Amino acid sequence: MKTDKAMRTAVAGHQRGFGLVELMVAITLGFIVVAAVGYLYLGSRQVFRSSDNMARMQENARYALDTMSRDIRMAGYVGCANLSTVTPVAVAPAPAMTAADAISGWDSGSGPGTTGDAIQVMAAVSGGVQLTAALPAATAEVKIHSNPFGFKPNDILALTGCNNVDLVKASAVAGAGPTTITHLGARLGAYAATDMVMKVEQYAYFISGTGLMRSSLNEGTAELIDGIQDMQILYGVDTDATADGTPDVYQNATAIADWRRVVSVRISLLMASQDDNVVPSPQTYSFDTDDDGAPNSIVAADRRLYQVFTTTVGIRNRLN
Repeated sequence: MKTDKAMRTAVAGHQRGFGLVELMVAITLGFIVVAAVGYLYLGSRQVFRSSDNMARMQENARYALDTMSRDIRMAGYVGCANLSTVTPVAVAPAPAMTAADAISGWDSGSGPGTTGDAIQVMAAVSGGVQLTAALPAATAEVKIHSNPFGFKPNDILALTGCNNVDLVKASAVAGAGPTTITHLGARLGAYAATDMVMKVEQYAYFISGTGLMRSSLNEGTAELIDGIQDMQILYGVDTDATADGTPDVYQNATAIADWRRVVSVRISLLMASQDDNVVPSPQTYSFDTDDDGAPNSIVAADRRLYQVFTTTVGIRNRLN
């Protein structure tokens, strides 16, 4: 039979713990595992921030360029008539629209906005609604079958046929169908029952702060996107003695001698990420900052992500 001392010795031998060296090794291995996990987390978080900022930049640029392209493409559109052969009659206080001012622009510092270039276009932007009957000249009331495009008082409208266009400002709109539109002033043209009424818009795009703004003749000014640093615009000009509707050279707004010869527009947007410290060091990017058509190499002043987005838009009524 074992004595108490022998039993205590046996139990103590079985309960022997880690030595100091073993504890040091275990702690070191733990630190290595924690450091590795932390490194992977920080790396994946930085990749996520970079990807998220790039995705937002691309989405904003896509939306801005799509919106601008749609409006620029329709510059000078007035339905059946063409501004090259028909000059709309602007009945005061409606603004004028001619082939010379259906599209125009400003270089940086000379137009609206705080930085970058600006552009302005004018066109009929809604679908056409047919008249209920022929309209004689020198009257101030128009009747259409319905009002699917929501014409309202103070809208600028175009009465348009293939030979006449009158621009008028609506003073009252009554009835869901037929709809009676009363406008300020007396129009000059006479219109057949097959002619149309369309809404006219004049949009200007410019930068204010870091926002791309769009001012509207009928709806006021609103911000389209944020995160834009600069916008440069070049215009494709048909310089042939006999115009063929093909751009021969791209020029800045200051160099345009005749806006009727502009047949396309090239837009470049410089976008910056919303977050700073996205890239490990200041980024070097290329962007035409002086409207000469050649990109300049620029080193960013911060660690945001920068990217240039460019598109070229043809003006439908002028292209060959």
